Amino acid sequence: MNATRRMILIAMLLCGTASAARAADPGALVAAKRALQEGMNHGDAQSMLKARGQLLSLLAGDPDSPLLHYWVAFADWRLVPMLLGHETAAPKRHCEEGLAQCDAALKADPRFAGALALKAGLQGMSIQFNGAAAITLAPEMAGNMKHAIELAPADPRIRLLDGIDTFHTPSFFGGGADKALDKLKQAQALYATEAVADSTAPDWGRDDAFVWAGRCAMKLKDFAGARDFFRQALVANPANGWTRTALLPAAEDSLARRTKP
Repeated sequence: MNATRRMILIAMLLCGTASAARAADPGALVAAKRALQEGMNHGDAQSMLKARGQLLSLLAGDPDSPLLHYWVAFADWRLVPMLLGHETAAPKRHCEEGLAQCDAALKADPRFAGALALKAGLQGMSIQFNGAAAITLAPEMAGNMKHAIELAPADPRIRLLDGIDTFHTPSFFGGGADKALDKLKQAQALYATEAVADSTAPDWGRDDAFVWAGRCAMKLKDFAGARDFFRQALVANPANGWTRTALLPAAEDSLARRTKP
């Protein structure tokens, strides 16, 4: 074998190795996504942090990937409320890092509507760490969410994030449980018709749309409606521990006390 043929063969082998490595990446991302969801199902922040670390490792190998930046930001969005009951520094840090990851995703893909909506969601979370910033941050957050909906009106996760933000927004600023419930029902309808072909794409939130609708109904004192929403959340995700052990029993207890003679 002459030198030229040998070089061609080596190049072909190297290309094959690179292709195999790229082929393994989707599986690694799917595994990290699954680990993050399992941690969420069990309220296990340490497992979620480990999954986030896996996502960061994937990002280190592909730092220009808007999708990987998105998934890290999503892990931060999940972690902030999970960690809030234990400390303040870590949730604030994850909120800030999540925002930075959203910005990196949007720099790589300015029309990534899901990343823009997730940024709005994290901006809403950040207000609790700096209430004085609400005056300037709230309009920016609302503008980001509005633009995200314009870019991808059929994306159920954007409607879900909008509904959650509306739930936490005071009524005198246009928020409230009643307005949030309408948006969450829109999200549910969009989830019902969504087909996600790519296993690495954003596909979370089907049960969250029912969970947050149930929380809206609880706040509106519609305990029967809340019970039904929480039951539907468990149909979408039977492993959702928060719904099974806390939210649904609370709705059933409230309904029983209301109907008790």
